[in-house]
Amino acid sequence: MQVGLHELLGHGCGKLLQETSEGVYNFDIESPPISPLTKKPITSWYTPGQTWGSVFGSLAASYEECRAECVAMALCCDLGILAIFGFEGVEASDVLYSAYLSMARAGIAALEFWDPTSRKWGQAHMQARFSILQTFLSAGNDFASLDYTKEDLSDLTIKIDKSKIVSHGRPAVESYLQKLAIYKATADLAAGTKLYNDITHVNEWWGTKIRDEVLRQKTPRKVFVQANTILSKGENVVLKEYPATAEGMIQSYADRTYLSDSVWETGPNI
Repeated sequence: MQVGLHELLGHGCGKLLQETSEGVYNFDIESPPISPLTKKPITSWYTPGQTWGSVFGSLAASYEECRAECVAMALCCDLGILAIFGFEGVEASDVLYSAYLSMARAGIAALEFWDPTSRKWGQAHMQARFSILQTFLSAGNDFASLDYTKEDLSDLTIKIDKSKIVSHGRPAVESYLQKLAIYKATADLAAGTKLYNDITHVNEWWGTKIRDEVLRQKTPRKVFVQANTILSKGENVVLKEYPATAEGMIQSYADRTYLSDSVWETGPNI
C-alpha cells in the first residue's frame, strides 16, 4: 500500500510553475497563485530551459523521494484509500499503525547511510526517511518517542501512539509535505534547501550514539535462496533446501546446473 501511494500518487502528483518559453507561462502571470505558506502571490518560478533537476541539483533526488514518502504517509490515513487496497475495520487500523511505525524505524536505520567523515548522506531514500522520523518526533503530545534506559542505547525502543496518528502524526506530515511541494513547485531553491538540510542535519547524539548502536545491531542482508526438487527412485519428489547465505545461493545454483546438465538414472525434475 505504501509503495503504491508513494510511486503512483507521490511521484505522480505536483505541478511545476514555469515560464515555458519567453513570455509564455503555465499559470496566470497577471494574477499569480497565492502561496499557502506566505498567503501572498508567488514570486518565483522556473524560467525557460530550467528543470527541477537543474535548479535543485544534488538535492533533487532525496528531496523528491521525501515528498513521495510524505504523500504516502498522509494518504494512508484515508479510510477510502485503505479500502481500495483491501483493508477495512480493525485490519485497516493495524496496517496504518504498521506503516507509521515502520517508517519511524526506517528513519533510525537510515543512519547507517550517513557518513560521519564527509557528513553527507549516501542514499536518497534514507535521508528522506530520517527527515520523516524527525517530523514524527516534533509532532507533539508524545505522538512519537525514543525510549531507553541504558547509557549505550542498546535497549532503544521506537514508540508511536496509535491513537494519535490521525490527530498528530498526519497533520505534522502534511505540514512538512506542503512546504516540500510549494518550494518545489515555485523553484524556491533557497527555502527548499534550508528546510531539507535543517531537518536532515545529524547532530553528535544521532551521529555517534544512535548511529553506533544501529551499526552494532545491523544484521546481514537477507537473501532468497531457491530450493531444488529432485525426482528420486520410486518417483518420489525430494526437496533440497539451502541456507539463506551467499554460499547457499551458490550451492543451489551449482546443483541446479549440475542436475539439469547430467543424465541421472532416476531422471531429475528441476
